[in-house]
Amino acid sequence: MKIKQLLILFLFIGMNVSAQDNIHINGHVVNEAGNPLELVNIIIRGSSAGTTTKADGSFEIKVPPAFKGILQFSHLEYLPKEISIEAGKSDKKPLLIILQKRIREVSEVEVTARSESDQSSQRLNPDLTIQLPSAAGYGIEGIVKSQMGVSSNNELSSQYRVRGGNFDENLVYLNGFKLQRPQLVRSGQQEGLSIVNPDLVESVYFSSGGFGVDYGDKMSSVLDVRYKKPDSVSAGANINLMGVSAYAGGVAAEEKLTWLAGARHKTNRYLLGTLDTKGDYQPDFTDAQAFFAYQVNKNLSVEALGYYALNKYRFIPTDRETDFGTMSDIKRLKIYFAGQEKDIFETGMGAVKLNFTPSSTNRYELMLSHYRAFEEETFDIAGAYWLQEIQGFDETQAATNIGIGEYLQHARNDLFATVNTISIKGDHHLNENHSVNWGISLEEENFKDRINEWELIDSAGYSIPRNQNLELSYSRNADFEVATRHIKTYVAHQTTFQPGWGNIRLNYGARLIYSDREEKLHLTPRFQVTIRPIATPNTRFRLSGGWYFQPPFYKEYRPAQSGQINTIYAQKSRQILGGIDHYFSIFERPFKFSSEVYYKHLYDLIPYQVDNVRILYSGKNEAKGYATGIDLKLHGEFVPGTESWATLSLLKTEEDLSNDDWEKPGRPGYIPRPSDQRLNFSLFFQDYLPNNPTFKVHLSLFYGTGLPFGPPRSPRYMATYRMPPYRRVDMGFSKDLKPWLNQNNTAAFIKDLWLGFEVFNLFDISNTISHYWVSDVENRQYAVPNYLTGRRINMSLNLAF
Repeated sequence: MKIKQLLILFLFIGMNVSAQDNIHINGHVVNEAGNPLELVNIIIRGSSAGTTTKADGSFEIKVPPAFKGILQFSHLEYLPKEISIEAGKSDKKPLLIILQKRIREVSEVEVTARSESDQSSQRLNPDLTIQLPSAAGYGIEGIVKSQMGVSSNNELSSQYRVRGGNFDENLVYLNGFKLQRPQLVRSGQQEGLSIVNPDLVESVYFSSGGFGVDYGDKMSSVLDVRYKKPDSVSAGANINLMGVSAYAGGVAAEEKLTWLAGARHKTNRYLLGTLDTKGDYQPDFTDAQAFFAYQVNKNLSVEALGYYALNKYRFIPTDRETDFGTMSDIKRLKIYFAGQEKDIFETGMGAVKLNFTPSSTNRYELMLSHYRAFEEETFDIAGAYWLQEIQGFDETQAATNIGIGEYLQHARNDLFATVNTISIKGDHHLNENHSVNWGISLEEENFKDRINEWELIDSAGYSIPRNQNLELSYSRNADFEVATRHIKTYVAHQTTFQPGWGNIRLNYGARLIYSDREEKLHLTPRFQVTIRPIATPNTRFRLSGGWYFQPPFYKEYRPAQSGQINTIYAQKSRQILGGIDHYFSIFERPFKFSSEVYYKHLYDLIPYQVDNVRILYSGKNEAKGYATGIDLKLHGEFVPGTESWATLSLLKTEEDLSNDDWEKPGRPGYIPRPSDQRLNFSLFFQDYLPNNPTFKVHLSLFYGTGLPFGPPRSPRYMATYRMPPYRRVDMGFSKDLKPWLNQNNTAAFIKDLWLGFEVFNLFDISNTISHYWVSDVENRQYAVPNYLTGRRINMSLNLAF
């Protein structure tokens, strides 16, 4: 006992001596009005030691007796400040730190001239792409998927749906040039890299509806991305378990020339290993991009953009085992495979833009672009399956075979595509309150397609469909060429006027579209109004709408089993949208609440079905429909100094097919469209350790109710089933290593250094993306779910020079 008491006494004395060695520096942080500021981050420069202020603005930090260094004070709404401290002097009296209010524009308010002409666009922060945990790899689309009205149920794909539309109804612009996607992709695991390289992005604007006439002819959304023009030499890289990327940029020719280049390589083999279908996955995705800008003189500049992407996908399946059904009725599907799949998607684009600015009020653009793609889809896969009924919950229990069969799938599909565009645009600022912009473009689309695909199903010795002759359950053969030319022009007027009660911004105009295949001239007027009443200066009201026509591109023309090119014309939509944006503060932290309600009247629709990410059109304008809903979003600093948001969307979209001529017992009438996801919720949340802001946590959450589906290649009105809800949580952790480098005075040339750790599908939820249909001995069909990826861990290293 005496020895224990002595040890405790020595430990207590040692703790007192250690405490006496540290010096306490304390003080208060206030704003210019003298009000205390809570949760101001305070760190010692060059170290990870720090603290935050309390509700009364007070703080206390411990330093060694001989300490001499710099304290850094930071808050998102105030300008940062640094002060020098020296132990023995600064600890004599409390410090008083005054922070000045940061004058800045809220991230979602229009900033550039481009966004001012389209009042429906919201600005997204491209810096968050590297922090957003995403199984598809970090990209701009990861942020878009969590915006109002946007939904997605496939983490392997960068594609998304907006307010009842499909993947083909979204516009994507890069530096003003319209981008195209590969057309033959069937599944998310084949898709590869997003076209937009997030390392090169400077600004992102997104509109989920009601966009102006200066954007093109799609029915759902616009994503407008701009690449950087560097003002100095810089470079960076990202390395993770699924790939690597690198970029570099700089200036030359006496700062008249700016250049930016990036390259990426991705292989998601590690992620695909969680799928039910086992085998040798060999995905290999590579791309390279470059952007140049040269200032010839003060009135003339030239921009050039180019990218090349090569996506290779090879898969040799071996076997699959999937359990499905209910707790009281468990079924198991076992399949053993032979054969393989080999796909190639090679795409590229070159574009040039001339910017001519004869005066400060007039600007003209001449744009030329050429897109080229070669896509090849090849597979021969045979499968022998056993459908079993499981007795009990124990895997050792007996399994009864209720269905046995074989199938053989074959495809030899080739596509060669080119899209050429030339356009001229003009912007004229007449005075402070009036401006006019216009444009005219000629687009030429050429497709050479060879289709040869079929499927044979043999169930217990019977060919399906059952008949006396051997008949394929599905076949499609065609060899065709299609060329389309479009002439498009638009004019728009923007004006601002101020009645005594507020401020009104009005943007209205019209587009004219002519297609040589359709031989029709379409007029699509559109308008946008934004109102800011003086009585509610922190609130703005928005109203927009108009006509949105979508001419056929390629998939709509693709022949059905007959091999004949479909004779179709543009799908059409009349839309009206009302919205409100309210800016407010909670505990002096900025927030923005947005809400939008909308209604779309859809007509001349081409019905379609979705299998994973492949869209199969009926080839006829044979439906009308509607989409209506409400979207809510709360955006702001849930945690001081960070940006987070949550969205909630309610949607209903249906269509009525003209060919479902059931007279008795009743015509099917309106049925849910394949994109009818009634409820969708998304969340992006950031946090950090209070005493160590260099360690951050990022959370991404998605929930969406089930989508409609039906038997394969069946009439549209038979899609009466619903998939299970899509539920997914991804979590990421990041550590800023730059302060550690500064503390050790090493690698001063490194601007940023981050180490990331991510957990994909945190709760290991099995989400359904599509179904595989099998029959039992009584010819009853079962929809076997095709599950998406399971839980996986990823690590990444991000650095910038």
